[in-house]
Amino acid sequence: MAAATQDAFERTYSRREWSTGLGRTAWLWSFVSGALLALLLLQSALLFALMIDRGELDVRLLPEEVAAFEQRTGLAINGEDAAPVNPAAADQPIAMAPGPDDAPAAIVRHFEDAGVLPSVWRSRHTWWGKGLAWAFREFRWLRGNISALGTLLAAIGFTWILRLWCDARSRLACRTAALEVSSRMHRQLHRQALRLGTEDLDGRGVESAIALFTDDVKRLRRGVYAWGYRGTHTGCELAFLVITALSVEVLLTAQCVLLTIVGGMLLRRGGQQAEQIRALAADRAERELRELGSSLRSARLVRGQGMDANELEQFQTRLARYVSEVRVQNRLEDDPLWLRSLLNVSLTVLGLFMLFLLGAKALIGEISPAGAAVFVTAYCLGLIATFRLTELGTLRTEVNVVADRLWRYLDQLPTVSQAVGARFVQPLAKRLHVESITLPGRDNRLLLDRVDLQLTAGKSYALISLDPLEPRAFACLLPRFVEPQSGRILFDGEDIAWGTLESLRAETVFVSADDGPLPGTIFDNIRAGRTSVTLSQVTEVAKEARAHNFISRLPQGYDTVLSPRDNQLDAGQRFRIALARALLLNPAILIIEEPLEPLDDDTKQLIDDTYARIRQNRTVFFLPRRLSTVRNADEVILFRHGRVEAMGSQAALLKDSRLYQHWEYMNFHEFRHDQLA
Repeated sequence: MAAATQDAFERTYSRREWSTGLGRTAWLWSFVSGALLALLLLQSALLFALMIDRGELDVRLLPEEVAAFEQRTGLAINGEDAAPVNPAAADQPIAMAPGPDDAPAAIVRHFEDAGVLPSVWRSRHTWWGKGLAWAFREFRWLRGNISALGTLLAAIGFTWILRLWCDARSRLACRTAALEVSSRMHRQLHRQALRLGTEDLDGRGVESAIALFTDDVKRLRRGVYAWGYRGTHTGCELAFLVITALSVEVLLTAQCVLLTIVGGMLLRRGGQQAEQIRALAADRAERELRELGSSLRSARLVRGQGMDANELEQFQTRLARYVSEVRVQNRLEDDPLWLRSLLNVSLTVLGLFMLFLLGAKALIGEISPAGAAVFVTAYCLGLIATFRLTELGTLRTEVNVVADRLWRYLDQLPTVSQAVGARFVQPLAKRLHVESITLPGRDNRLLLDRVDLQLTAGKSYALISLDPLEPRAFACLLPRFVEPQSGRILFDGEDIAWGTLESLRAETVFVSADDGPLPGTIFDNIRAGRTSVTLSQVTEVAKEARAHNFISRLPQGYDTVLSPRDNQLDAGQRFRIALARALLLNPAILIIEEPLEPLDDDTKQLIDDTYARIRQNRTVFFLPRRLSTVRNADEVILFRHGRVEAMGSQAALLKDSRLYQHWEYMNFHEFRHDQLA
């Protein structure tokens, strides 16, 4: 199961897709955002150092070091500086510090109001020191305190805005990638629903598909976005934070990372132990509670046998055990376990110890106060990023669960398929023969059980049963919406299983009142994608279905726009449009499932008149919801437990079949419905 779920995530959003295209774009912008975060910390450190040093620097240089200082800073030690730090500093005398015997005297120079010069000189041995020195030489605004303050604040603001923009681009790339994944899943679900929708007899499959299409794909899109963004953005951010901390102090960074890893492992182990103990306590408490509840059923026995005292004693004992287990559970949920408390104290001590080391290095001059502040900031942000990265597993699991449900549906194979070498199915003209048809339902019960029928073409049949799924299943066999487990159906002696689905369904049309209108105009709804159909043809079939009059009265007539959730048409009007759409094909077999909603008297008369016209020279099967439809049918086929219980005219069944009498009473007897109301 775990392997299958893991595979579901990989099938939905593969590693290759994550590292190419939009995934690569997200990585690129996340990389730039992480680099800008490191730059932001460096700029903040320069600002902090400027406020601490106030632009003052005392340098003590040997003669051979003067050239290196002048080359790095662009300042002349001998007072002939072409670009002095400030007018006052340029005129200051140069002090000569005496050196040991036989050693040249060191040159001492004091700089004031020198901007970021102290930071430039202190960072001369770092990998980023050359870049800072170049900026100091090229931008004169960094050579004075006030100008450097304004420049650094402007640089921090610009870098922050640029980082926000890069972060937005990274988010957009991840959102677009997640949207592409969800759109691809929508297309696959739509295609699969078209393949499996015809087999859904009770509507549960359609509702499940709709839930997958709307809710689960939305959760999938959000989960893929969160997983992709957190993996790229937080991963790059953590990498640059580590680089920033290493730039301040390598050894201290290694110590902090090692201690953090060890502490995290210990905390995780302690949390797992606490969860195991809590789950065990909850299980015991639940068991004790069930036993306490079961004792309530023994009231008659206890009072009848005079066991009140013994029962009370046992009840008190079980209640005490239950309270004890609940206390353990509460303690673990509300208060940390002693091991977790000890670990927290230990981690606090370790954190204080690391701060002590950092402070000591700052006091002895190995790390500047600004560097120490950057280190602490980078470490804290790194901890937050690490915690976010640890949630990737949870996010992936959530996406796995949703993706697994989606792929389980997408991997279903339709039972109906076209046979190799299938041939054109001729329209039914003489006889329809059903041979030993068996069809199981969802709950492993037989909807149809070895049904045998011989039906004459050109007649109308009403299919009825106490279980509405049985006649519906029989009707869906004719256009091969479902496939029987055994048996076959013959049109004029030809097995429809060996015919093409296109030719079969062109001559066997199912009209269901439960099907909503298609998106588009009424004209588009009736012609149903057949672009060669003209308005006059649509008008003709609409008249035959008794739909032309009400369509003409609409403000836009046949150009009235409908939607699947449109309520501007009542059930009778939608049904007549569906009939017109079916009549446009002029099929040999017409299967009509009537509306479940009540119809007004005028609509009933119009529909009855339509039935009288469309039954001529055509085989019609009714799934009736009106008694008049049953009475007007040539024959009624009554199913019971998957078998044909009776067959004949409505008058004959009403006289001879007690099951039919019961069915008619259950569905149409006014007294019964008044009583139910």
